[in-house]
Amino acid sequence: MNNNEEFAEEILEESINEGYSGKDLLKEFKSRQSKVRPAIKEMLNEAHKMAKGEMESMSYDDVFGEEE
Repeated sequence: MNNNEEFAEEILEESINEGYSGKDLLKEFKSRQSKVRPAIKEMLNEAHKMAKGEMESMSYDDVFGEEE
C-alpha cells in the first residue's frame, strides 16, 4: 500500500466514524483529501527553512507536548 492509499483509507475511516455516508461521505472525503498535499508541502517547506536556519526549529515537546 502506498502513502496515498494509506491517507485515503484513514480519511475514509475517520469520515465514516464521524457519521458521513452516501453523497455527504464522498463530498467530505474529497474535501479532506484535497488538503493533504498542500499540508505536506507546507511541512516540507518549513523543514527546509529550519534546516537552513531560516526558521526556528521546534522541540519534541513543542510538537507532541510534554510527557506526563
